[in-house]
Amino acid sequence: MKYIILVCLFVTSTLAQSQSTFLKYNEEDILINGVTITVANTQLKGDLNTIKKSWIKFVKKNLNQKLTEKDDVLSATEVVVNQITDKRGDLLVYVYNKDNDVLLNVAYKLGYDVYLDSKKYPEEFAKMKSYLEYFTNSYYVDYLPTYIKAKKKSLKVLTKENKRAEKQVKIANHCIKKYNKKIAKCEKKLEKLKKKEGTEEKQGEYLEKIAEYKTEVAKYQELLRVNTEIITTLKPKIEETKNEINAANLTLIEVRSKIKTYSK
Repeated sequence: MKYIILVCLFVTSTLAQSQSTFLKYNEEDILINGVTITVANTQLKGDLNTIKKSWIKFVKKNLNQKLTEKDDVLSATEVVVNQITDKRGDLLVYVYNKDNDVLLNVAYKLGYDVYLDSKKYPEEFAKMKSYLEYFTNSYYVDYLPTYIKAKKKSLKVLTKENKRAEKQVKIANHCIKKYNKKIAKCEKKLEKLKKKEGTEEKQGEYLEKIAEYKTEVAKYQELLRVNTEIITTLKPKIEETKNEINAANLTLIEVRSKIKTYSK
């Protein structure tokens, strides 16, 4: 029993190391509407509008604040976010599409052109990052089960297409080999007939057979080419989808664990 548990732990640990989760956070200075602002950000899977609505709902629930939107920036103005700081300010979020995902940027404005950052306000900035993490965990708890289900369905389709292509490659290789053997036999017999007088008609029959077999070989070579290309295209997609599913599963385990911690 101990051995089985150790093996399971090893597999889980190896999986965790080989497949990172979707939870990555950064501090950046970005330009928002012509002003350089320090933000905590994360890249999220999902639809931009859905993530915006999730943030609005999250702030409404946790701060009882209705957000305003101007120039793609969601704002809760003149608020005190106790989870971040006791200083009154503006909680700002700028969301946009990036690399097929959504980049969510959170900033806290204390005054004119003064924003939380990790150098001047290390404690408050760390809390703001935790606030972003809390939102991310809440969002992913709802979003990831559907995402994983869709990815598994996609993997099933890709795997089925790949198996079909592999089967066609096997058939093509078998038939090419078979017809090449027939061509070789016919050519051998043809060489013997050429040495005999009065075998022109028979030679013609063999030439027709050789031409027919070469046509079949060409047909199966094309089938081989097409399906080899399909496999070459599908293999990376299958691996990428498997990685996405693994990362999503690890993320879901992680965020569910954190949500339980927050709830205590």
